[in-house]
Amino acid sequence: MSQEFNLNLLKELEQEIVLNVLCRDEMLRELEEQRISKLKIQLQQLWRKGTKNANYGSQKRSCARCQKSFGILIDRGAVCKGCSHHICSQCRITINAFLWKCTVC
Repeated sequence: MSQEFNLNLLKELEQEIVLNVLCRDEMLRELEEQRISKLKIQLQQLWRKGTKNANYGSQKRSCARCQKSFGILIDRGAVCKGCSHHICSQCRITINAFLWKCTVC
């Protein structure tokens, strides 16, 4: 999107406005790149934290994301439709009244 634009055709005030917009755009792009980098790092950390042991029994008794143990009556966990792991209520994102996914999916 790097197109050359001749600012000499514009008045001084117009040039200043255009340059301010371009500077703001560059700043916002850098902030967005930083935000995306942070999100990628967080996602990698979630994936690492969510790796389960080969022991299937422990998979059903603890959250695949945060490793928190499930309760007997409260927060028993549920299976994510995206990855089929057992997920606690803290590691879910509600999409609508009937659908949720884990934080990684």
